Amino acid sequence: MTTPHSASEQIRIERSAESSSSEDLFVDIFQETLGFERTQLLIPQYPVRDIYDGGRFIDFAFISRLSKYAFEIDGEAWHAPEGEMVSAQTYRDQLLRQNSLVYQGWKVYRWTDIQLANERERIQEQLLLFLEREIAQGTLDSFLPKQEAGEISLKEHQTDALKELDALRQQGKTIALLTHATGTGKTHIAISDAQRLGLRTLYLAHRKPLISQTQARFSELWPDASSAIYQKKSGKPETHIVLSTIQAISDALEQFDEREFGYIIIDESHHAAADTYRKVISYFRAKFILGLTATPERHDGQSLTEIFQNCAHRLELEEAIQRGLLVPIRCIRVKTNVDLSKVRFNGIDYRSSDLGKALQVPDRDRLIVETYTEHAIGKRAVCFCLDVTHAETMAELFNQQGVKSSHVSGRMSDKQKDQILDDYRSGVIQVLCACDILNEGWDSPETEVLLMARPTLSKVVYVQQLGRGTRTAPGKESLLVFDFIDNTSRYTQALNTHRLFRNPHYRPGALVAAPSNLVAEEEAAYARGEKPTAILGLHLWVDKYEAIDIFRWQDEVKEMYQTRELEVELGVGDNVVKHWVTSGKLLPDHTILIGNQTYYYFKKERLSDIRQQFNLTPVTAENIKDKFMEFTREMDMRYSYKPVLLLGLLQLADDKGKVKIPDLVAFFKNFYRQRLENHQVVEKSGSRMEQVKDLSDAAIEAILLAHPFEKFERRKFVHRLKELTLLKFDPVLWKRLTSDDKAELKQFAETALQDYYQRLEPNPGEP
Repeated sequence: MTTPHSASEQIRIERSAESSSSEDLFVDIFQETLGFERTQLLIPQYPVRDIYDGGRFIDFAFISRLSKYAFEIDGEAWHAPEGEMVSAQTYRDQLLRQNSLVYQGWKVYRWTDIQLANERERIQEQLLLFLEREIAQGTLDSFLPKQEAGEISLKEHQTDALKELDALRQQGKTIALLTHATGTGKTHIAISDAQRLGLRTLYLAHRKPLISQTQARFSELWPDASSAIYQKKSGKPETHIVLSTIQAISDALEQFDEREFGYIIIDESHHAAADTYRKVISYFRAKFILGLTATPERHDGQSLTEIFQNCAHRLELEEAIQRGLLVPIRCIRVKTNVDLSKVRFNGIDYRSSDLGKALQVPDRDRLIVETYTEHAIGKRAVCFCLDVTHAETMAELFNQQGVKSSHVSGRMSDKQKDQILDDYRSGVIQVLCACDILNEGWDSPETEVLLMARPTLSKVVYVQQLGRGTRTAPGKESLLVFDFIDNTSRYTQALNTHRLFRNPHYRPGALVAAPSNLVAEEEAAYARGEKPTAILGLHLWVDKYEAIDIFRWQDEVKEMYQTRELEVELGVGDNVVKHWVTSGKLLPDHTILIGNQTYYYFKKERLSDIRQQFNLTPVTAENIKDKFMEFTREMDMRYSYKPVLLLGLLQLADDKGKVKIPDLVAFFKNFYRQRLENHQVVEKSGSRMEQVKDLSDAAIEAILLAHPFEKFERRKFVHRLKELTLLKFDPVLWKRLTSDDKAELKQFAETALQDYYQRLEPNPGEP
């Protein structure tokens, strides 16, 4: 995690060329291990605050529904405490940053550049272990701006949510999740629901500013109820409403009776899988617990099901705009002559080093300033820039044209940054040039214009930017977005408003996202040859119309198998499908070449035909035993892992075919340690298990699950249970395996191991 105003930050700047290659290598490894779509969920240079409120940056953040992950890429020469380039003070500062992240609920994982270059397989194993559970369900947080509920009277969607909460309680449910886009009044719903029940209420969040804001909302919406913020030094409040950070109350549960609160509200509940939240939730015996989150739902409607079993209500961004809860969005597309077609893509976004070089075009910067002065002069605007240097350049250009402007960055001191933002709110500054301030939850209802000067392929980044201006404000008719359209290929075209909302119809300044009645009224005005009132002062050609290519290849392949997924469905080994494609035996339905990675996709309806083409029989209840026996006989023996795993499974399985993972890890470890103690060959040179004496149980578990177990699981012979501490044989397979079969399987495994180690033993007479 980088930090401003420190020696380590200066080192990072000086080694930017070197570090970018290491970070690109991490993205490659992540992409190869977990797939392209999941790599899109990484957020580079994610800003956070440390425990002393200092500004920091995480190299790569990943925010799933269940937890938050910080991935750090360190240069050994720069980060070693005894290294020549880092002082002891800087090293201690790095420890403070890491401890701050852990305290705030982040799971922090660090690798060095040397590890990335030389230990690719090991890092892949670790990623699979660290992210297996969360990646399967993970999604990003919402990136709309934070805003208050607005009017005290409930809106329709809020009333609907309250009805659904009542219905859940009538069914005997005691816990639920409310998923609404930020800015649509989740807190209002929660307070109203708690007020209706009248029970003593506990409100939990992970950030102090949110606690203070919400106390004000309680006072406004439930004025008869006394409230207080819990602070350890002040002791337990006796008020009807208690508000607390999750950290504070989790450290002082002994002060509270487990039945002290009848109603608990957990805000930003996508953090609720953290140990501190679980500790608090499991301690209290409340009559009802309500989680609040803006995290988008998956298509299956499930979210945070590990904790909140019931989804009470959902409201997402586009629907929030349709309902008029957020302002409509208008757009003007400005084409440039900048060529981005050769800018490389690192799996998340354009490579920053390439993009920085491609955008060193003064004419493009002047075009951005001229666009504002010609079409939106006098309106409060935010210009989103590539980096701090670009933001400084843009602010200077605006000021040269008589437009009061300033750049703002998370690297500034809090005092300096707060003054600039206050000047912007008050109108002293008209245009704010920003880059990394985006992720810090900055809220700006006065913003009417966004200048998208930073091209991005990342939906995460683009929606963060867009969200800064969607909050409603008195007299604010809409948000006007200027998309700067550079030259790119179809697969690497930057995200823009029309692509985001899948709107292929473009007129300058026209509505792109809005309630349907407003869109219909505007279309009728265009048909009459009239310019909508909202854009009369924008100096636009009313008759200009353009069909926009809103192609999103992600949508094209959403219902297809990726190579790895197809291999799982077919029950074949790693890279088999890729070999079929590269050898010309199998044609993919969609091929995507991005950077140095090629991705193949296959329509699901082709599954039967592909099986027939390669004479593959699917695993069924009727043939699963034969398939399993065949698999063990033909076991791939690049390493000794598979037969060792098979022996462990057979020895440790209970009568239902279940195996405890810790027991299996112990069996696995003891097998190799015993060989080591007997001065036998442990594994072939360069393998992980060769170093078994130095490996932790977690490292051994990662090896076990990433390699041998995955081979069994992809053929559906054994699978991992939801509890994640248990493996289980397929019930049909386990029922059909006789004692003779198990003895035969054990003999297969032992013979395979004997043959394997004989091949590794040096020939007689060799030195």
